[in-house]
Amino acid sequence: MQNNTAKRTWHSRFLGLVAGVGLMTEAVADPLSLYVAPNGNDAWSGTVAEPKDNDGPFASLARARDEVRKLKKAAGALPAGGVSVELAAGVYEFAKPFELTAEDSGTAEAPIVYRAKPGAEVRLVGGKQVTNFQPVTDAAVLQRLDAAARPNVLQADLKAAGVTDFGDVATGGKRLELFFQDKPMGLARWPNEGFTRIIDVVGGAPHRIHGIPGDKLPKFTYDGDRPSRWIGEKDPWLHGYWFWDWAEQRQRIESIDTEKKVITLPPPYHTYGYRKNQWYYAFNILCELDAPGEFYLDHDTGILYFWPPAPIDQGKALISIAPRIIGTKDTSFVTFRGFIVEATRSTAIEIGGGSDMRVIGCVIRNTGGSAVSASGKGHGVIGCDVYETAGGGIHLSGGDRKTLTPAGLFAENNHVHHFARLNRVYNPGITLHGVGNRASHNLIDNAPHMAMGFGGNDHVIEFNEIHSVCYESNDAGAIYTGRNWTMRGHVIRNNYFHHINGFEGRGCVGVYLDDQFSSALIYGNVFYKVTRAAMIGGGRDCTIENNIFVDCVPATHVDARGLGWAGRGEDGMRNGLKEVPYQTPPWSERYPQMLTLLTDDPMAPKGNVIARNICVGGRWGDFEGKAKPLITFTDNLLDQDPLFVDAANLNFELKPESPALKLGFNPIPLKEIGLLQSPDRASWPVVSEVRPMAAPPPAQARAERKNLVVFKVLRLQKPVTVDGAIDAAEWGTPNAATTMVVEQGIQGEKSSPPSSAWLAWDDTALYVAADHNVNPKFPLRPGNQWGQDDAMELAVRNPGAGKDAPILVLRGYPSGHFETTAEAGASDAATKRAAEGVEYKAKIVDSKRWTAEWRIPFASIGVDPAKHTKLGFNLSVRKTADDLWLMWQGTAACTWEVGNAGILELTK
Repeated sequence: MQNNTAKRTWHSRFLGLVAGVGLMTEAVADPLSLYVAPNGNDAWSGTVAEPKDNDGPFASLARARDEVRKLKKAAGALPAGGVSVELAAGVYEFAKPFELTAEDSGTAEAPIVYRAKPGAEVRLVGGKQVTNFQPVTDAAVLQRLDAAARPNVLQADLKAAGVTDFGDVATGGKRLELFFQDKPMGLARWPNEGFTRIIDVVGGAPHRIHGIPGDKLPKFTYDGDRPSRWIGEKDPWLHGYWFWDWAEQRQRIESIDTEKKVITLPPPYHTYGYRKNQWYYAFNILCELDAPGEFYLDHDTGILYFWPPAPIDQGKALISIAPRIIGTKDTSFVTFRGFIVEATRSTAIEIGGGSDMRVIGCVIRNTGGSAVSASGKGHGVIGCDVYETAGGGIHLSGGDRKTLTPAGLFAENNHVHHFARLNRVYNPGITLHGVGNRASHNLIDNAPHMAMGFGGNDHVIEFNEIHSVCYESNDAGAIYTGRNWTMRGHVIRNNYFHHINGFEGRGCVGVYLDDQFSSALIYGNVFYKVTRAAMIGGGRDCTIENNIFVDCVPATHVDARGLGWAGRGEDGMRNGLKEVPYQTPPWSERYPQMLTLLTDDPMAPKGNVIARNICVGGRWGDFEGKAKPLITFTDNLLDQDPLFVDAANLNFELKPESPALKLGFNPIPLKEIGLLQSPDRASWPVVSEVRPMAAPPPAQARAERKNLVVFKVLRLQKPVTVDGAIDAAEWGTPNAATTMVVEQGIQGEKSSPPSSAWLAWDDTALYVAADHNVNPKFPLRPGNQWGQDDAMELAVRNPGAGKDAPILVLRGYPSGHFETTAEAGASDAATKRAAEGVEYKAKIVDSKRWTAEWRIPFASIGVDPAKHTKLGFNLSVRKTADDLWLMWQGTAACTWEVGNAGILELTK
């Protein structure tokens, strides 16, 4: 590995390692040659490369294809050695796709190769060059433009140029785009970069997701006066992350109230609704055409307005027309080699069915969708450069999940970068679906969301380098998958992840196994400056082994969400089991753990192993209390110098005397990771820009309490009936001395509405009464999931029991349900004992209030009140209406961290 502070360059150190990769479909015998050239003629024979004596090359790929069909039909088979169709240098415009079917197939012995002439730039363009640009003279248009833009904006009449299909402004795969000097231009927008934010939501249909408040209706306030400029625009749109940072949508503006500063959007509404402080930008607005590189298309008149970033005669302006360049259906043994493929409205190359197709050494850029989509078996995308796609990069899907038959699709030695420029989320650089597919030796970088995604079974992801991704999202992973017990058998090994820390530096994930995803091996990878590098989100049977983590915060994460807020998803997980024959071979033999899954606490994160990893700098792990006892930890090197060869220059090879090797760590083949020099590469050397990492927002300093707050608990004066109703006759008249006010946020800041609590004790038990005010704007959530529903929490620790005394956590809900949890690290036995004999009742008084009462036997929490009169304590309340976590004493950390909260003193 080389120093990687700003750029990485791949030079010839891999020369010869993969020479010939991807040539398996090209025959040893000399093929029959056909030729295509811009100065050709489809009436000629196509057997001559240069025009001569009224003969020469064909003018089109379609004519060459038809000639191959003719040859096959006449001879009953392809010529020995197959057919080579060679295209001369030049630009080939496609108003419609070049299509192949089963009859256009080659064979393993006689493949068909469509190729660029070696050394020539051959461009397959799904668009049309626009040449009729003129200065803008329409006074009304000029009036809408900024003064600085008026002399610089040009216009072209697309109807006069023969273009009548102007596409759709917002629908992926249907947009008309403009490219100049081989780069995509931007639709006029504000702000020109980045986003503005929702000030508040005022739709009047409040709702909550996971307790987070929002509004179902798209009506919200804005800051400043910029939207007032948009009044009178024909078709203004917004593109926003309206509720989550992983869900975006484009929506037309319905109205702007400039007096109240309110924007309203029409249906269809965003699935998750809208919430305060989410981000968006406006686009398709003529008056915002105010910077070089922006354009606007008037769909009524067909007039294209453009501020070129350079004089218009110094580049070609292309607009996208064709949905794709190449489409194949049930075609086999055909190769496309060495082309530049560009300017499509959707995915550039679509391969459907068939086998052993190849896309080799192509540059695929400036597409309105992805680069390549392939289904079938044995297909490969090799050595391509993919960039500036509106969607993802390479999508591979094939194999039979019922029989676990692999497809053998692969993406190898490709550089996929600066993708998902319009469709920002869930458009990975490489996607694997189905069974038995592979992504290896790829470089994937500079994307707003995922680098890779996968689903299905038995995929291999190896020797890839991934950096500078997820920069516009936080709840996202460089490699992501989730929500399935059956998608097993995946191997993620020997990859290098670096410089990945999410939107605004607020963090994201390296390898993200989300929501109970089970059975993946994360082995032999290097993670450098990656937040939450390897994450198991409640799943089972996953292994994190033999990895190197450097400056990762944290390196590893395992939670037990299935035993908490994600427990409601169990029905969906069980339904997934019904889709596959997991109880019979080959499933039962390949994945025997599934046979006992449903009888073994299926939502618990069991069977996970974290072994023989190296962690340097950063933080080792975040392990939820319920999950940690279920993890097998073995021989991880955490607090010792692993003796890297040259860590300062990012050479993380181990010296022979490394203590990690003595623990059984296997050296990672670092020199084999990433792109390889090969005749099949579209370019070499390769330079990759490492995106500057956004500095995370400054963390609020945790104020360690030098003197813990003491709350004096008086002896019980009268018997208390635990019924959830707080009776003054039992608890006495509230006063400042006896009332515990619960109004602090995590950092100790004051929040509202507050809760109040009263405590008392006798020789056998601790008594607690609590009165919770809630925001009536939202209905109370009376479920039984901590974090998702309204609830209260009592955390208590007995210092008299020694330095290892556990923190015991009890939680009660408005429904009347209570539970104890090992989240704070208590043993299962102590957690179970803490619930013994507890009495808990709750009462929902009205939409603004609920109350609760507890009786907690001292014996259950290991307290002898005659000896132990001071207890570490905190009382916390979850109020979902305002997404609040209130505490008696803010801990600057978890609610149950009583060491930074307060003390109950039992007094007489």
